[in-house]
Amino acid sequence: MHRNSTICVYQIQFCNPDDQIKTGDPVHYIWIHRQSRGYIGGTVIDSYRNQGSGAEAPLLAFLLSYIIKYYNVDVTNQFGYTLEGNSNLPVYIFMSVIVAIFMGLTVSAEEIIKDRKIKKREAFLNLSWSSYLLSKVAILLALSAIQALTYVVIGNSIMEIRGMYWQYWLILFSAWASSNLMGLVISDSFKTVVTIYILIPFLVIPQIILSGIIVKFEKINPNISSPINIPWYGEIITARWAYEAIAVYQFKHNKFQEQFYRYDEAMSVADFKKNYWTVRLTNKLDFIERNLNNPDMKGEIEDNLVVIRNEFEKEMKNNPAITFEYLDQLNMASLSPSVLMYSRDYLDKIKSYNIKLYNKANSEVDKIKTEQQSTPEGKEEYFETKRRYNNETLEEFATNANEMERIIEYKDQLYQKYNPIYLDPPNKFIKAHFYAPRKQLFGTYFNTFGMNTAILWVMTIVLYIALYYRWLKKLLDFFEQVSSRFKFSAGE
Repeated sequence: MHRNSTICVYQIQFCNPDDQIKTGDPVHYIWIHRQSRGYIGGTVIDSYRNQGSGAEAPLLAFLLSYIIKYYNVDVTNQFGYTLEGNSNLPVYIFMSVIVAIFMGLTVSAEEIIKDRKIKKREAFLNLSWSSYLLSKVAILLALSAIQALTYVVIGNSIMEIRGMYWQYWLILFSAWASSNLMGLVISDSFKTVVTIYILIPFLVIPQIILSGIIVKFEKINPNISSPINIPWYGEIITARWAYEAIAVYQFKHNKFQEQFYRYDEAMSVADFKKNYWTVRLTNKLDFIERNLNNPDMKGEIEDNLVVIRNEFEKEMKNNPAITFEYLDQLNMASLSPSVLMYSRDYLDKIKSYNIKLYNKANSEVDKIKTEQQSTPEGKEEYFETKRRYNNETLEEFATNANEMERIIEYKDQLYQKYNPIYLDPPNKFIKAHFYAPRKQLFGTYFNTFGMNTAILWVMTIVLYIALYYRWLKKLLDFFEQVSSRFKFSAGE
């Protein structure tokens, strides 16, 4: 290299007198921020080209929202289109998440592999891997934020989803960002573009099937699922976290439902306790009492006692105001008619308590409705707000209204199978049922929207770390080496 020569590298704009490097100067003295600036210049152009000049997201938003903007055309419908009557709102939320994931993947899937030859040719420069990655990630996230914004503005406006632009944008952008990183990981790890694009459907299809929307988690093969919890594979599905965040927020915090939510929650808890929980446990006590002296029923009696003891113990933690002093006697060795009588009394007290709780919450709801409908104008405004902000189909999904089983017995405990949107999860570390209104972290509750958003970004950070240290690429290279050695040994 001549003393006054100037280095001109693709994507690194050093072609000016200030960027001349003297012979013998170590290349790593090139400033990292200059590298990032240069990388960004090339990445912007390439990413913009890959995203179809930014038209894909708004076009998809228009097509999806316009196609599923359903309303009943019967003459009895006096109001035309309303959000309340659009049975496709959950579809819109779910498909918006899938669009974000798919676009995020396809845009970033070629970002690293297309630069492979150039990077190999410029390997002598010892360019910064972190600068290269940061430039890619920064531009992809910026473009994804813009795409998500245009998508939400157009889609939500056509669907007439009012007042939730920020929340929809944040979740869709988070899903977009996570998919961007996923695309960069596979772009860095595989050797051909064809392989990458063959792989993309295998990444997107699980997002559809295992998100809990198309197939409920509890309706998946029982050998790989649970009737009470989201299985492990559901915990790593981006679509599940994104859809749940939007759906729960849409239901809880729309302008109509928000004023009733806490009362509906209390009514749901009380309804389950008084109409299902106490009835199921009373039936078990009846069975035990009838067969107490029947030795052939000893095993079933013991099973019922375990369930009763577990449920009483949980209830006393949740409602310490009503106590039961004979918990340690709910076993075959200590059981007696008097213990069964005290157990019945305890259930009667629980039922009476929940009847009062239900009636009190219901009276508060009635009071709000009466006040808002006290005048003809107020009544019209009440129903107009309901038509504009509430959605009947999302309510069916969030309350599991079509589920015939209201209560199930599983692993010696009773579980509520309806109104999951009003049911707090017992697990103290994030894990919860689908549509849970909030989640615990070390015993402290956080709303589902905030927690799910945080989870999406934790997943994104983990993917970035995997990309930076090239974990997948190293794993694939290891398997390739093992395979080559095996073939070589077999050939000998």
